[in-house]
Amino acid sequence: MIDKISIITNIKTNTLKRIRSLNNNFNLRFNIPKLKTLKQDIFELSSSDGFPEVLMYNPSIVESRIDTGIKDSRFSYFCTAYRAYNHEGYDDKFPSNYVCIDSNGERRLKPHIYLGLVEIKPEYARQGIFTNAMKRLSKFAKNEDGCEGRIILDAHKIDGVFVTQIPSPSLAHWKCGFRFANNENNKIMEKVLNGELPLEDAPEGAMYYAKI
Repeated sequence: MIDKISIITNIKTNTLKRIRSLNNNFNLRFNIPKLKTLKQDIFELSSSDGFPEVLMYNPSIVESRIDTGIKDSRFSYFCTAYRAYNHEGYDDKFPSNYVCIDSNGERRLKPHIYLGLVEIKPEYARQGIFTNAMKRLSKFAKNEDGCEGRIILDAHKIDGVFVTQIPSPSLAHWKCGFRFANNENNKIMEKVLNGELPLEDAPEGAMYYAKI
């Protein structure tokens, strides 16, 4: 379903053995939950407070096109990609199940489906087409190897003669279960939805699918 080449560096066998040995000693002495070996030599630190995954290496960023099988002539554009280990950014803070920490201590985004440019033809606007597409995309993301249901997008207004005129695309994304990575934007959106601010003031920015 995805045509991509993994460019993640493997950890040497002797290093793995050493890490596992040290981990066993830590478990016995401090009763720390076991570090669990995951696919592609990823290690997950189990924690009740949802601490992000800890990687024992510094992965390369991966990005490739992906066919989600979602084809609908009522969309002018519906562009998706597979992304993994891109940096989180300075102003955004994604939830722990979206984040891993590399060997340099930097926060990276775990494998996810990135929803790029999306545009519904004006004559089909407000007919539930986007909502249905998001349901299909969330199902795809759950089944896609490594993504575990994660979807990320950037909500930005697009102006143009042939573009459906809406107050802000983030309103539709929010309705489908997306939330802002910048929590200040979530607070602004709550005010918009409560009628304290006009719809046109709905914020823009990076959003993640929260229903996973």
